[in-house]
Amino acid sequence: MTEQMPSFLNPQSNGTESIRYDRLYYKVQPKPHFAIKKSDSDMTEEVNFKQLALDLSNMNIGYVKWLGTTPTKIMNSALDSMPPKPQGDGWNTVYELKVYSVNNMENIMFFDVTNWGGQRGIQSAFRDYLEYCKSKNITQQVSKNYLPIFTYTGTQELKNKEGKVTSAEPIFKLDKVINNPNSNGSNGSSQQAIVVDDISEIPKRIEEIKDSSINALKSVKQL
Repeated sequence: MTEQMPSFLNPQSNGTESIRYDRLYYKVQPKPHFAIKKSDSDMTEEVNFKQLALDLSNMNIGYVKWLGTTPTKIMNSALDSMPPKPQGDGWNTVYELKVYSVNNMENIMFFDVTNWGGQRGIQSAFRDYLEYCKSKNITQQVSKNYLPIFTYTGTQELKNKEGKVTSAEPIFKLDKVINNPNSNGSNGSSQQAIVVDDISEIPKRIEEIKDSSINALKSVKQL
């Protein structure tokens, strides 16, 4: 058997190659819409989603600065806090997370959220997901092992202090939570997929059993 040369010695490899993924963007102009750039293309095209799986607990947040076509990023885990903003001009806030179309859960897309409206939408969705996890006694670290699926219901105009519409926030409604296909289970979770029927029932159900035991809490209809 003839041994192959180590891959880094292959003249076609410079050791810095990386896999290119489809990238999703939320754009406000000329109207609020999602756009996708395929991994094999430099062009973006508008795309419609009724539902999106947002890997929020594994999201990174921070700042990006572009030098030509090359981005420089300073990022932290979203479960920590924003890193200090670097000195100098040209730095913009960015959220970066993996997302999946429910019609093709095998295809990983990276969602680059760079505008105020898009980030407001992601913040609201993340807040709802963490509140849900809290109601199920799922810690923030263990929440990485799950993947929330949201229904996209439209947008809400955002106005500045002068009352001028400057952006639009995408509105996501938590629909269900499944096991995260990219989780390695390092957090020790062995729970099965959680099904969310109606997120609005959570406060009412918790109030009904607030004096009950933890076991009773776990017996509440899985929302």
